[in-house]
Amino acid sequence: MSATPAESWFAVGPTDEPDCWKIGFQEHHLGNPLIRSIHGGVVGSLIEHTAEKALDRALAEKSRSAKLELTTSAIDYLRVTKDSDLYARGSVVRIARRVAFMDVVCWQDSEDLPVARGACTLRILED
Repeated sequence: MSATPAESWFAVGPTDEPDCWKIGFQEHHLGNPLIRSIHGGVVGSLIEHTAEKALDRALAEKSRSAKLELTTSAIDYLRVTKDSDLYARGSVVRIARRVAFMDVVCWQDSEDLPVARGACTLRILED
């Protein structure tokens, strides 16, 4: 499957671990070039992308195929980012018939030191 234009610009892709995604650092990701910090929109986009991909995989495991729409996302920015790769892992809180709730943690050096966390609600539109 080919990457979307947004996935190409963000340089987002899967890692070897399930439900874990990565944005490879690029200069255009910087929000503050003086301190070399990644823009919060890049962090938020990775969180939302990871929530959707993790839910898609969870639904596939239940033999459910659906179009997903992000309804809400609440993101807490916990630490300043730096100019290095960004990782995120998504987990299912609850999957209902028409909606799902996901948690995502985002980090750089260690998953134990998150730079952000997100709670996302996605609408499930059955195929």
